[in-house]
Amino acid sequence: MIGRWLMNKVLDPLPVWLQVAIALALFSPVVWNYTFASQETAFVFHNHVARPIHDVNLDGKWIGGARAHDGDGMGAGGGVVCCSKLDSEEVELTWVVSVTQSQYEAGLRTRSQKLLVEIPERSDDELYLHVHIFADDHVKLFWSESASSSYQIEQSKDAFVDVYEKSS
Repeated sequence: MIGRWLMNKVLDPLPVWLQVAIALALFSPVVWNYTFASQETAFVFHNHVARPIHDVNLDGKWIGGARAHDGDGMGAGGGVVCCSKLDSEEVELTWVVSVTQSQYEAGLRTRSQKLLVEIPERSDDELYLHVHIFADDHVKLFWSESASSSYQIEQSKDAFVDVYEKSS
């Protein structure tokens, strides 16, 4: 009631064109965000390393972790983490490479990694950003329409690159 009275006191003395301009100025950021702003992203993490990887972050957004890749032909995946927006074309990817009990006993220790990665081009129907990490700290990102990845079956960076380049 007070809001309506205040709006009538503020808007009534103004000309109609100015009232419309004020309304457009107030609502255009909302319309812009839902119409033209970047789409949200669901993240899918794939581990191709024989060590567990956890605390994977893409520009400060947590995207998961995964068990050690055990060489069974399937990359270890951490599931889908939804949803966030990516605001730049180059982002910082950080992750922690952990150890299994047997690896710890063999002398391996946890280490942190940080890398600047470029976000690939995206089409309108692609929601899922797949993040693949390989044993030599090589990272490959690609967009997909689904959460499943045909690249999960690849066991090495070279095989992944071969499949990726054939499908592009």
